Amino acid sequence: MRPKVIIPTGLGINSHEELGYCFDKLGGADVEYRHLNDLIAEPSLIDDYQGAGLPGGFTMGDQLGAGQSIKNRVEASGLRGKLYEKLHDESFPIYCVCNWLQVLAKLDLFPIPVGTMQNDSGKHETSFWDTKVNPKNDNVWLSYLKMYEDPIFAPISHGEGRITIRKDLLEVVKERNLVALTYEKGHMCDFYKSSKGDRYNPNGSTADIAGFGWDNNLVLFPHFERLHHDFQRPDRAAVKREKETTSGVYEPTCLMFKAAVDAMK
Repeated sequence: MRPKVIIPTGLGINSHEELGYCFDKLGGADVEYRHLNDLIAEPSLIDDYQGAGLPGGFTMGDQLGAGQSIKNRVEASGLRGKLYEKLHDESFPIYCVCNWLQVLAKLDLFPIPVGTMQNDSGKHETSFWDTKVNPKNDNVWLSYLKMYEDPIFAPISHGEGRITIRKDLLEVVKERNLVALTYEKGHMCDFYKSSKGDRYNPNGSTADIAGFGWDNNLVLFPHFERLHHDFQRPDRAAVKREKETTSGVYEPTCLMFKAAVDAMK
């Protein structure tokens, strides 16, 4: 049977359809969209599913502090407690991106204190960035991706994308292998330049962190769900020369969602 995945919508959240597409077409899960207000009113709805996708996008107009606004709504209800429960349930994989990373940080739902701030470029960064998988992180989302040898990149679009961690906690992060992805110089870095100039770290995040992984949650800023086929790649001309087609799936994204849904099964 296909597992069921819940994706919250509303309040300016977008990219939910792209995320649903990846769970459905790439992973093989059934997706149900529920308005965030429904979950705030009845947090136990999440118990009817085997996994969740928390999408990013232009939540609350994508203004700085958008995560704080959602955080206030969630914290005033019982939904924070339910999210805490699911974020510590290894049998319930969660994909969380962009604004929802901010929300989890402001709700103090990370294993360590994490903050988010305006990009140190002072600008909204939108392009593609290279990432590198932490081979020591045993997150289910990365289990198939670790075998992928080509460059791994994904779109990023954010103004408040700077991940901050206290220096005294960096050793804890390393010991517990909490980092799932970091920004990395590589193939795409020769293809595009960011307004910041330093391609491998587009926002100034501590230790080049692009995403976290713990208890089979993947919480990140790069929007892998927005890049699911080769025709969406910025280097698609080179892909077409090599493969003679760009109709295939973008393998890193496919491997991530396939691994997580297989684990749900």
